[in-house]
Amino acid sequence: MKIPKLPAGEIARRAVQAKESVEVSTKARAAAIASEKALHDAFGIKKKQAPKPEHGQQIFVFNHLQRNHVVYSLTRAMNNNAALAQLPFNGKKSVPAALRKDLWHPFAQIKFPPGAGTTGLSVFQKLREYRRRHELEWGDEVRLDEEGNARKLKDRAKAICDQKANSVADIATVLNMLAVPPPSTRVKRKDALRPGDEGFDPEVYAAQRAERMKPQMKKLNIGLIGAESGTKVEILWNDIHDAEFAEKWAENVEHSLMPPPTPQSKRWAQRKEHAALRAGEIAAKQELAEAERRWDEADPEWRSKLSPEELQTLEQEKADKIKEIEKEFKLVERNMALKAEWAEEQAAKFARTGKPPPSRSAVKKLFRKDVPLSGHRAPRSTKPQAEPLTPEEAAEREAKRQAARELYERRKAEQAERIKNDPEWYERVKAEGLKRRAEKNLL
Repeated sequence: MKIPKLPAGEIARRAVQAKESVEVSTKARAAAIASEKALHDAFGIKKKQAPKPEHGQQIFVFNHLQRNHVVYSLTRAMNNNAALAQLPFNGKKSVPAALRKDLWHPFAQIKFPPGAGTTGLSVFQKLREYRRRHELEWGDEVRLDEEGNARKLKDRAKAICDQKANSVADIATVLNMLAVPPPSTRVKRKDALRPGDEGFDPEVYAAQRAERMKPQMKKLNIGLIGAESGTKVEILWNDIHDAEFAEKWAENVEHSLMPPPTPQSKRWAQRKEHAALRAGEIAAKQELAEAERRWDEADPEWRSKLSPEELQTLEQEKADKIKEIEKEFKLVERNMALKAEWAEEQAAKFARTGKPPPSRSAVKKLFRKDVPLSGHRAPRSTKPQAEPLTPEEAAEREAKRQAARELYERRKAEQAERIKNDPEWYERVKAEGLKRRAEKNLL
């Protein structure tokens, strides 16, 4: 099919239209940002933004729950295309069309100090290169099974996908190259004491000679930026036992656990915390009132026996205790948080509807003062109530329940008797169930 050519006038018109649409969208975005800022200023909402880490300062490692795939990322959220590009193609349906976030979970997080973004990018590159070599250069552990026979195609594909242990070893190898090498203890031959010299020790001479005879390994240079610089690195593990896949770790690497995941809604978490604090405050005040009530029961006229100064002192002590309780359970902070939440809700409502929020005096006018707070009954539900069962229906329902219960007990007894008479049958059925479950998890 031949594509028709557009005339020059149409091309110029479309270019001008595209330029105008870009300008309009830019102005609309700027206006939206300005209006949001004005709303926040009007309602006293302050947004705290933490400084973003440098590009390459953090490396996020994700792990597949079923196949043990490992994906490296420079962002906290997985990118669909970037992650799929790291998955090896081992045959039909080995690479999914899209990521399923319920099958991926954080495996580790590598954190570099501020200003070491270039080192982090270089480490990220080397980890990707090593992982590609694991996918293409196979050893006998991939080709052969435990008995030494050739593996099937599907089993070999599963072994290639399982890069969990290899990834931990790669991380340890690359990060160990950042550590400062220990000083050499090798003594040159010309500097060693010879027989006949003052202070000569045959054992020391033999140890120095054995050290010189050892083969010297050349320093491995893989082009890593920051090698032997002593850069401190922190690794946050989802499971700290995964670090044991590596043979050794250098001293510049610190290990710790990931912080627990934050709730999806910070507002609900804050409300839950405030509810717990409010319950604690109420319990403490009730305990204080209960102590005063016990004094009244023991001696109803104990107040009349005290002087006005002593009563005033007791009232002051009670007020101080109440202030301590409110300070302990953060009453002021809770009230400020409630006001800020109310301001955010009003700002969002104003941005959505365009109507200004009502004043507090207008809100108070909505409530009638002549309606008593106590003695007022809420209207009953209009939902019809279920009719009570007749004795015959109740007896029939109970008979059905008893029959079902007897059938269940009879089946359990038959199963227990069969297990007792034929234990191999139970073990065989149990093994088949475990096998089907394992195959289902590895699909």
